[in-house]
Amino acid sequence: MSGLLGDGVWDIRSAFLSLNDDALDQILDDYSQIHGAPAAQYARRTYSKWKDGSTKLSGQTMERLVELVPLYLESTQRHNVLLKVLKKHKRIPPSQTIRVNIKEPQEGFRQIDEALSSIQTTDALAYLPEHVMDAAKWLYDDDVTAARSMLAESIKIETDMLRDNAIRELGLMRRTLSSGQVKSANYSVETPVSRLHVIAYNPSKCYVATVCFGESADETKALRCWRDQVLINYRIGREFIVWYYQHGEQLADIANRNLMIRLSSQFAIGMLAKWVQRRGSKHE
Repeated sequence: MSGLLGDGVWDIRSAFLSLNDDALDQILDDYSQIHGAPAAQYARRTYSKWKDGSTKLSGQTMERLVELVPLYLESTQRHNVLLKVLKKHKRIPPSQTIRVNIKEPQEGFRQIDEALSSIQTTDALAYLPEHVMDAAKWLYDDDVTAARSMLAESIKIETDMLRDNAIRELGLMRRTLSSGQVKSANYSVETPVSRLHVIAYNPSKCYVATVCFGESADETKALRCWRDQVLINYRIGREFIVWYYQHGEQLADIANRNLMIRLSSQFAIGMLAKWVQRRGSKHE
């Protein structure tokens, strides 16, 4: 159980070492019934040493006591433990990528609207890992209603903040793209249900590959496909795509005017295209 609680186990340890005499007697009576009188007697003898730090409370004894302490926690203490459980097991949301063609943005904007709709209607509890709910039920003595209520309260602030920020950022991004002043951009927004990436672009050729091989060459098609189906799924790939949208035409112009650069580029890009084609054939 201590592995599930993360840093929350230290809150439980602190609570145990702060019990009043009546609560300590009760918990050690429970400890005696479960683990035997000798174990409870050792705990009674050693409690003051655990408390002043002269003897370390750890290992099997601590694990066993962790199981018993939650019944004696105050509501604030339980809430603090729950927050640490949530932090330890924070869910990494799945990634979603939306491409917005700046010249024809309607389809991309439609997908953004769908993402906004899902943010506004999501039930954050539905996305919690099952073991977090198990930990909450354990903290609240298997009272599912109380556990769900406290979980909802604990994650509400963060969820509302993520939702409001995502709605604000996506709205601003949409207005910026609609202005027609942006040629390409890469946005990333974390929402309560996903990590949303929006890549805005002007439809373009693979400039350098087109200069080296031609618009309809297999190498050019392979690299274009790799860009649209693979690179776009990774942060560094999206950053490269945006950079290339901004500078590709200039690079192609340099290659077109300088034979040595064009030949070198042709060799390097040709090797990359072959590698991309081999990877593609392996996944078919």
